Amino acid sequence: MEKLTLLYVDDEEINLTSFKVAFRHRFDIHTALSGEEALALLKQLDDVAMVVADQRMPGMSGTELLQEISRIYPDTVRIMLTAFSDPPDIIDAINKGEVYSYLRKPWEETTLVINLDKAAEKYHLQQQNKKLIRELSEKNQALEKELHVGQKLREALIRRDMILAAVNDTAQKLIRYREWRPFTKPLIARLGVVMAASRVHIYRNYHDIEGNLRTRSEFSWISENGGHDDKLAIAHDFDYKEIDLERWPLLFESGTMIATTIDDMPNKEANRLQRIDIQSIACSPINIKNRSWGFLCLVDCQSKRTWHEEELEAIKAAASLIGEAVHREEIEQDLTLKQDQLAHAGRLNAIGEMAEGVAYEIDESMSIISLEADKFKEYFSKNAPEMKEMEAAQDIVRQVSKTMRMIEDMRSFASFSDKHFSETNLYWPTTKALSFFREQFRLYLITLDEDLSEEIPFIKSDSQLYGQIVVNLLSNARYAVRKMAEKTSGHKMRIQIRLYEEPVTSAWKNKLPTETPFDKVSSLIILEVVDNGIGMSEETKHRCIDPFFSTKPSGQGTGLGLSVTNSLVKELGFVLEIESTPDSGSTFRILIPAYEEYPTLLDNNIVIA
Repeated sequence: MEKLTLLYVDDEEINLTSFKVAFRHRFDIHTALSGEEALALLKQLDDVAMVVADQRMPGMSGTELLQEISRIYPDTVRIMLTAFSDPPDIIDAINKGEVYSYLRKPWEETTLVINLDKAAEKYHLQQQNKKLIRELSEKNQALEKELHVGQKLREALIRRDMILAAVNDTAQKLIRYREWRPFTKPLIARLGVVMAASRVHIYRNYHDIEGNLRTRSEFSWISENGGHDDKLAIAHDFDYKEIDLERWPLLFESGTMIATTIDDMPNKEANRLQRIDIQSIACSPINIKNRSWGFLCLVDCQSKRTWHEEELEAIKAAASLIGEAVHREEIEQDLTLKQDQLAHAGRLNAIGEMAEGVAYEIDESMSIISLEADKFKEYFSKNAPEMKEMEAAQDIVRQVSKTMRMIEDMRSFASFSDKHFSETNLYWPTTKALSFFREQFRLYLITLDEDLSEEIPFIKSDSQLYGQIVVNLLSNARYAVRKMAEKTSGHKMRIQIRLYEEPVTSAWKNKLPTETPFDKVSSLIILEVVDNGIGMSEETKHRCIDPFFSTKPSGQGTGLGLSVTNSLVKELGFVLEIESTPDSGSTFRILIPAYEEYPTLLDNNIVIA
């Protein structure tokens, strides 16, 4: 057993030597000639079990020394050893020094050994008690921690069950109803309340005009402690790279959640989120098939919280439900769009057949009229070239020819397309589509500016589908300028259509899909329809190509015009670019790659400026 450390303090050197010799085999003995020296030595020694001190010493007395030791080292057992037996000294030693034993000099070895052994036993008991108390305290702390963890786990399980119940309720509603948006805000509100979050948001991804991936808040819920409107979540609309969150899309694409506090995030991300009072954040990706549609985001502005696995699974279930709802909507919209396109194509085909029937029926009459007009023209040319009837005969011939061309164009345009891609110069189908509008625009007092270049390269395309795009854009422009004229007195309606070729610069390349084989693109053909009409807000501009979205009053539109145009643009391998400002007009621009050698047509993106 290891010896206990004992300090003996006495102002007589011989007493120190005698004590050390007598008890060195039992204790690790240290000695000091004064109280001051003893205190200095105690600072150097570790774990001094006992101090034996003489009472009367120059400077600090034994009582004063033991009193100081009692204050600084309360576990050290203190013994007084003195030749004097004054009651005041004894009382002082007991009251102030809190001595364990008071012995007389000259000491008897047997008596002193017994007292020292008892003092050692007391010291051992004190240390054991302290150890037991410490172990008990540690066990209590561990138990409290386990209870706390268990309580947190039970709370997390309750929150999980509540969230799953909300998800299940919403799923039942989605089964009964086709539209998912009306049920989304109540769902994220329940998520926010159950999770005690500050804010809950659903973000949707999109690409800007330069092809950068951006995201914007589609739905928001804010608690009372959720902060000010200027600090909603991360931002209403942001570029991941611009705000140092460029790793997030990669995580979301792989299906990885982000659930952490700002302490455990990369510095740039933590600094960005801390500026808007975010302490903890949990984001679950909303993926549709292999596409990252957006993410569900819960924010805590009050604490750096631990996100339990059970809670995260429930949040993931909510995000998955939203993804399934969006996917079902996209499938239904695509199906409805295809059905409408088939119906539209059927109607056009019927018109084509009708036009063909009409042309057949009136062909003979028109031929007779044209023949008789030619006879009148020849007669007046020989006999009375100066008469006005000569000019009338010439006009009859021109009008008959114009009528027959219009019927033929209508029959050709309205007939069902076999989607045959052939070499064509887009100047001709553009001109043919314009033939349906020139007279309309003149009657409506709409100025039509035509800037069509015939000197553009031939491309492989479907002239009929391209013509439908031109007709749809001109029809949309006509509606926009007339609405502006209704709103603004004296507004001069103007529509411009341009068809021209551009070299392929880096600026144009940025607007084409990344999978475009740029080395095979010789140039770009650009079709522009520009109007000074009513224009569109940012929200309308982003939604105008969605199926069934329309700003027209009920009964005046199906909401499929630009959606069908968008579908045709993609089908032909083109790119649609939209620029618009409220009350200032819109520009619809079709980017058409001209290839030296034509590849398989690509799926293209919509670029919205």
